[in-house]
Amino acid sequence: MSIFAADGKLVNFLNRLGYLMILNLLTVLCCIPVFTTGAAITALYSVTLRLVRKEDERIIAGYFRAFCDNFKQATLIWLAGGGILLFMLFDIRLLQSVAGTFGQVYRIVLFGAILLLVMLLMHAFAILARFDNTIKNTLKNAALFCAGHIAPAILMLETVLIPVILLMLSYRFLSVDILIGISGPAYLTSIYFTSLFKKYE
Repeated sequence: MSIFAADGKLVNFLNRLGYLMILNLLTVLCCIPVFTTGAAITALYSVTLRLVRKEDERIIAGYFRAFCDNFKQATLIWLAGGGILLFMLFDIRLLQSVAGTFGQVYRIVLFGAILLLVMLLMHAFAILARFDNTIKNTLKNAALFCAGHIAPAILMLETVLIPVILLMLSYRFLSVDILIGISGPAYLTSIYFTSLFKKYE
């Protein structure tokens, strides 16, 4: 079979890349109000999880349906988690003026806590995208998944942070981040989440 055939590997890859670019744009636009970030990320995971499972490729309609369906829970989780993140980032900023070992150690501890919280939120939004549950149970399951599968959880965190790291290295990566900087890592981590969730579905 030719790679240029309608169902060939190249065409499938280009289609998938196009889907991710559309998803990235939708997610960026839906994150602009900031307080809707949780719903936007949950909707993104809802679509990427379906893409991985090859279930439904109605990108735009599927995204906004998931955005509306999970808006309340995702927003509450984001407001709580995002508020804590903002508080810790503000603390790190303040501690830059504190000299000595205490300030340095405290900044490292806060930075580690931020990474753990981002990992927890990433799992929570993916769980919310796939399962109907209460906020309490969603966060509980996210914590259990993180603790029970710590090595792959750290790898998924690194995957999500790659676009941020690339942008910190050079602004030349800005165009890549704009195209697939959010949806690309979400798709890659959805491959892991699909395997992780399979035994609980």
